[in-house]
Parts: sequence; C-alpha cells; structure tokens
Amino acid sequence: MNDLDWELFDRYLANAATAVEREEFERWVAERPERAEFVAAWHRGLEKMESGIATAERESVWSGPLESLGLAEGARARRANLRPPVFALGERSRSWRRGPAIAAAALLIVGAGLAGRALLLDTAGEVPTVEQVVTVPRGERGQFRLPDGSQVILAAGSTLRHPAKFPRDSREVTLEGEAYFAVEHDSRRPFRVLAGDLVATDLGTEFLVRAYPEDAGARVVVRSGEVAVRATASTGASGQEQTIKPGQLGRLEAGGLPRVERADTAAYFAWTEGTLVFDGTPLRDALPQLSRWYNLEFRLADTSLGSIPLSGRLNQSLTEGRLDLLAGSLGLQQVKRGDVVTFSRGRAGRR
Repeated sequence: MNDLDWELFDRYLANAATAVEREEFERWVAERPERAEFVAAWHRGLEKMESGIATAERESVWSGPLESLGLAEGARARRANLRPPVFALGERSRSWRRGPAIAAAALLIVGAGLAGRALLLDTAGEVPTVEQVVTVPRGERGQFRLPDGSQVILAAGSTLRHPAKFPRDSREVTLEGEAYFAVEHDSRRPFRVLAGDLVATDLGTEFLVRAYPEDAGARVVVRSGEVAVRATASTGASGQEQTIKPGQLGRLEAGGLPRVERADTAAYFAWTEGTLVFDGTPLRDALPQLSRWYNLEFRLADTSLGSIPLSGRLNQSLTEGRLDLLAGSLGLQQVKRGDVVTFSRGRAGRR
C-alpha cells in the first residue's frame, strides 16, 4: 500500500475490516509518522464536525432507530471513539414498525474517502465541510432533519447527501431516489435539491422530489408553496425555469425545458404516511416500486405481462394472502421463493 486505500479506511474505522485488512492498514500507518498523524487529525476533525451537527439530527438518526434495533450500545461506542456511524441493518425488530409514526430509520454514513481528504487539518485547526450521506434501505422509510431544521422523509432505497453544516449563502442537497421536504424559505439562503437531470429550488413549501434510476427523468410534486424547476445544466435563464405550484408536477422535456402538469398530490405523497398508491401503472413500472417497498425482488415470468395496469393502495404489511390478492387483482398468480416473487399467468389464463 503506497497510497491510502480509502475503501479499506472506511471499513477499518467502521470495524468492518477483516483481521487481515486491519493488519494491512495498521502496518501501512506504522510505516510513516505522518500517516499516524493523519489518522489522529481525522479523528480530531470528526470531533469538531460532530459538534456542528444539530442535536435534533443526531438524536433522530441515532437514538430512536438504534434503541428499537438494539444497537444503542454499539452506537455509543462509536461516538465515544469518534468513528463514523456506519450501520448494517440485519434483522429488524418488530417494534420498528409500531404505531403510525415513521421510525427515524435513516442511516448516517460519513465516508472516510470524502472526510479523509477534507480533514488534513492545517495549524489553524479549521475544519472544512464534510459531506454526510443518509441512506434508507429497501422496505423502510426514514425521517430526520437537516442542519437548517428542514424536515425530510426519505423513501425506501433512497440516498440524500448534504453538508454537515450549510454555508451562509446556500443550502444544497443531492438526492438519489425519492424524498419529501418541508423547508422554511430564506431568500438569502436558497434551498436546492439536485436530483437526476433537474434542480428544484424551494420558494417556501412542502414538496416531493423523485429520481430513481429506472425513472425516465426526475420529477417534482408540490403540496404547498412553490418550487422553481430547471435543468441541471441550465443557469435558470428566462424560459428555462418554471415555477411549480400546489397540485402540480414539474419535470423536464427531452430538450431540457421544464414542463408543468397537474398531479394527484394525495397519491404522490401517500407513501410518506405508509401507503403506496398505483393508478393504472403498467406492471413493468410498478415492480421496482414494489421491490423497494417490501424489500423483495418482484419479477415477471413473461415480459408481455409488463403492460398489465396495476391500481390500488398498498401498505407495508405483506402476507402470503395479500400477495395472492395482489396477483389475483392482476389476473395473475404469484410464487414466492425466498426473497423473490414471480408473477405469471395461471393455467386458466394461458393461451
């Protein structure tokens, strides 16, 4: 190891490295005094960064879900050692889903590959902004607050990146997946969401942004207030930015110009309350959503089934009987093997 292996550094600090990897990393550190100082500087910088994170965010990310998952002791040990909280969720306790409120299920990951580069501290002890990454696994939702107090509900299989502390003149986050935002407008510090091919700028509102990999393009749906939408490559010049109002959806056309449409906000926002809504959605488009929602892999035995429309309201509680009911509503049958659910035509439906 001539240079630092950032992925190994992540695993080492998260206690996820193998014995061989730990020995390799520690041998690399021992080769030069400045490497040991680098690791110490990383810890000092993280300690200062920790003090800059809002208490509400730390509590929502750490305390609630970890107590319900039985991981609180491990989390306290990580904080005591100033290590980034990287949590791998295995079996989830049933108390995780109790009550109508959304569990604070977000996973906070501070990657050493990003933080390590930033935390080579100078003699003045200044700490550059460190990126934080919040990821919610499939089958869950996560609720937390950003450093400015903005509320976020992150959908299953989604990731949100944001600085530990916003600069004085802007608030910018990057989304992969789907998220609900409730933001207090501040004209001096615009709040922007970078998602796929578009940028959404808050004008004081509640809104939803969706940009999953399988989507043709990102979209923004507004429930209250207004959001300005433009292409990522656009500077927001006249004719290239559109304002989305309540009950509307904004997305980009093929040429990159924003387009505004009417939207059923109740259906779009239903997942934040624990319900997934479909209204004539082609099955091929619905399967990725079902897979994230239930943390299962939904497949079609025949690609021709992809055009079958799916309509209905689904909560996150799934039993074999409900799977049969879902398949029956499509005129299909289902077979579940492990984590894979396959839809196919029944014998009566074969030609």
